[in-house]
Amino acid sequence: MSARTTQVDDLRLVAQPSAVPCTELFVRLILTDWSLLSMLDQVTATASRLVGDIVDQSPKSAPAFLTVRLQIRGEVLVIEIEDDLIAPDPPRTEPGERIGVEPTRRGRVTWCEMPLPTGMSAGQVRLPRRQDRRTLVDEPVSGEPVAADPEVLERLLNRLSGWSG
Repeated sequence: MSARTTQVDDLRLVAQPSAVPCTELFVRLILTDWSLLSMLDQVTATASRLVGDIVDQSPKSAPAFLTVRLQIRGEVLVIEIEDDLIAPDPPRTEPGERIGVEPTRRGRVTWCEMPLPTGMSAGQVRLPRRQDRRTLVDEPVSGEPVAADPEVLERLLNRLSGWSG
């Protein structure tokens, strides 16, 4: 197996209940981009469970930060969840999962490797063509930053708060 990482995408979140549905949407978006829909249920369930564990352990008064990272390497898809919890409980595992935890300076990285579909390696995964431009919003000629539309932000926050239960 090659240890070379072919593709990485990540998402930074606050360990609040809304982090779980955000993780589910992130996984769906990335696996759709990578044409790995056959892995969708398994990857979504595992990533959501790992993020949910962090949310459950995070102090409500000062929630932890976490980064959800998906990467394709060799013949596996790797889920990494990086958090800054102090003395966290070990992650819950399901039978047959290959999960590990590595301490970092500010917390830990929990990882789970999942084999790519039979006969597939990282080099065979169809990756999206991405442009250098990070936004579809036209930047003003004056050089001033573009402000977010408050109505759009309010609708987004209301929708996310509805998912957190």
